[in-house]
Amino acid sequence: MERQPFEYDRIFYNEVIDYLQTKWQRKLTEHEIHVLIEGYRFGRLAEMENEIKILEVER
Repeated sequence: MERQPFEYDRIFYNEVIDYLQTKWQRKLTEHEIHVLIEGYRFGRLAEMENEIKILEVER
């Protein structure tokens, strides 16, 4: 079974989108925003899985 990341409200993505637009001093393209959101979701999924592993070891 393939892992499926959670969907987050757009507000959760806005911080990272604003960060990169400020850093790069330009608006991101729709494609860049899409890739950024998918990366954010995957990163959150990996973070959550690591947290579960830590909690299982602590038992």
